Amino acid sequence: MAEVIDISGIFLFMPVFSFLFVFVVVYAVLAKTRVLGESQRTNILVSFIMAIIFMNFSSLELYVRTILPWFIVLLVVLFFVLVIAGFSTKEIDKIMTPAFAWAFIIILLTIFLIAAIRVFNPIFHPDYVVVSGDKPEVLVQLRNFLDSRVFGSVLLFFIAAIVSWVLTKK
Repeated sequence: MAEVIDISGIFLFMPVFSFLFVFVVVYAVLAKTRVLGESQRTNILVSFIMAIIFMNFSSLELYVRTILPWFIVLLVVLFFVLVIAGFSTKEIDKIMTPAFAWAFIIILLTIFLIAAIRVFNPIFHPDYVVVSGDKPEVLVQLRNFLDSRVFGSVLLFFIAAIVSWVLTKK
């Protein structure tokens, strides 16, 4: 009979993974944009400091721990979509269009936004504080938002923006 392997011990290493993720992302952005110049030591030092700052604030570390699994899932799905498309069409350029890239970016931003709402919502709305063991009721909060005057104003703004874009489109 096969035994189920318990891998819950990997949770102990999540702060290390979060630190490395923040460090690598910040370093890659600094190295690519060359905001701080060409010095690799400066980029590594700033990346290290940013990762330490992220790890010292529990809400930021929780935010990274919430995003990281979904980011990995999105990358794996993207890889499999590209592999399947590459095998089926033989021309990957037909798949790798700007629309595909924008769809990927929109999905990634949606993941960031949902994670931010789940992590930082008790800070902005103390009455929605998560009790130990409970999850925030996102649907209840969404329903309260949809019933409020704020939603009417936001909806009116978006309708006005869409109408003005359609009218000024060439």
